[in-house]
Amino acid sequence: MTSQSRPESALSAREQPGVSGLGSSVYGGRPNFALVRDGGPDGGTLTLYELLPADQATARRERLERSNPNRQLVADLFEDVFGESDSLEVDHWDWDEWTAVKTRRLSGSRLRSILPLVRETLDGAGIDDSSVTGSGQGEVFLPETAGVRLALGFVGVKPIQRVDRMRAFCRGIVRMSDEECYYWHAKCRSPSSPNGKKALRMLLTDHI
Repeated sequence: MTSQSRPESALSAREQPGVSGLGSSVYGGRPNFALVRDGGPDGGTLTLYELLPADQATARRERLERSNPNRQLVADLFEDVFGESDSLEVDHWDWDEWTAVKTRRLSGSRLRSILPLVRETLDGAGIDDSSVTGSGQGEVFLPETAGVRLALGFVGVKPIQRVDRMRAFCRGIVRMSDEECYYWHAKCRSPSSPNGKKALRMLLTDHI
């Protein structure tokens, strides 16, 4: 499996007093992703957001639209998504001019298939997963490395129809090194690599 070194932003992170998450050094250690659980009678939903300054979200949207007008970037103001949160991460940082960019929202069989990946990833980051893997509502803020790994799972599992392929795909993401996750995350997100997600799904499920 091809791999590359992680970007410089992921190589150095420091803990902020009173804050459980670790983020990239580019943003002074603030969390880079957030995972939100919404309960419901059908098992609820799990949504992954990437946290970005508004100007970066706008630049990414413009790149996507230039490459493919049908590809959309859903970016809400951070305040609109997390304004009522009581998490330490929200109180600790100034989130003015920041956005919550929706990666994917999963439910049903896709949500059930990805839960082992969520538990494994959060456990590896030293984060309690109970608020987003149980019932009801909850949220956790994530460091860059954990967010990148989950982003691969969320974007890759969405189009898969067969449950055995969903589970195989998520197991493959669990086994990846951090460097491999960063490589595939960049490939799947790049406007110049429209088939990146398809290539990753083939790599991890073609044997099924």
